[in-house]
Amino acid sequence: MKNNEFYIKKCIELAEQSVKKGEAPFGSLIVKNGKIIVKVTNANEKKCDVTSHAEIMAMRKAQKKLKSKDLKDCEIYSNCEPCPMCSFMMRELHFKKVVFGVRSPNMGGKSKWNILQDKGLSKIKPFFSDEPEVVGGVLEKECKETYTKIGWGDFLEKL
Repeated sequence: MKNNEFYIKKCIELAEQSVKKGEAPFGSLIVKNGKIIVKVTNANEKKCDVTSHAEIMAMRKAQKKLKSKDLKDCEIYSNCEPCPMCSFMMRELHFKKVVFGVRSPNMGGKSKWNILQDKGLSKIKPFFSDEPEVVGGVLEKECKETYTKIGWGDFLEKL
């Protein structure tokens, strides 16, 4: 079985592809039973839609592919900590595991707002799931290098 680092490396590659497409450097993928079922880049610019974060695009595609809004058997990976908007969706879709690279103390759905681990949300059934396993800081240095390479180093200070 592949480990978290393997999938975060894939997210870093996706983030680099995103930049080549003129998008922000974010990539996300969803895994079910050890197999990548969806991988995407950010699409805010292309779609002229601020909700087209890589994680949201991945979640939309996974729901269509699996024909379900219950993704309890899935894990989601991202090179950057999910924002509050993405984190709420992850909870509502019942992900069992959320893994990310760069922490986001100013915008993060765990670090700042704790949406991913909020036990209070778990009580609002059937909308929200129990808290998923959250693993942050995976290959954080490598993820940060992606931002530095494209001149987004000070962006990390704002995250």
